[in-house]
Amino acid sequence: MYNRIYIIGPVGSGKTTFATKLSEMYNIKYFELEKVSWDDENGNIKRTDEEAQKIFKDILNNKKWIIEDVGRDKFKQGRVEADIIYYIKLSRMKSYYRVTKRWIKQRLGKERYNHPPVFSQWIYYISTVNSYYKKEKSKLKSLEEFKNKLKFVNSKDINKIISKGE
Repeated sequence: MYNRIYIIGPVGSGKTTFATKLSEMYNIKYFELEKVSWDDENGNIKRTDEEAQKIFKDILNNKKWIIEDVGRDKFKQGRVEADIIYYIKLSRMKSYYRVTKRWIKQRLGKERYNHPPVFSQWIYYISTVNSYYKKEKSKLKSLEEFKNKLKFVNSKDINKIISKGE
């Protein structure tokens, strides 16, 4: 069992679902780094880097944690301190499909959301997917230093991990 788990993947890849399941299995609190970067409680305001780093350091001070993020450089220390890093592989087209499906469910009130599901939010999701895949090669290159604890997973792999309790 791992005590410090870092999950990376594009928007719509299932990071939060995976983190939630692992959190329940291992009784370890999970953290969405999107909520570290943005203050949703006070009007969806982007936090300063200093504010975000303070919150992030508080998370890392826990003995156990599960972190999920798109792999932003400013949160690299989490990858350094992680016991395992799961990188969720998902095609760009599947990511577009999932963020569109998510946005529709949010608009219909069938799924919770961090950001109001207005049309501009869907555009933001699509642009985030584009940005992620433009940077994916450099993201993968930056993970080479963690190859001893890096595990590439897809949906089937995630289901196996959850069912076996690995």
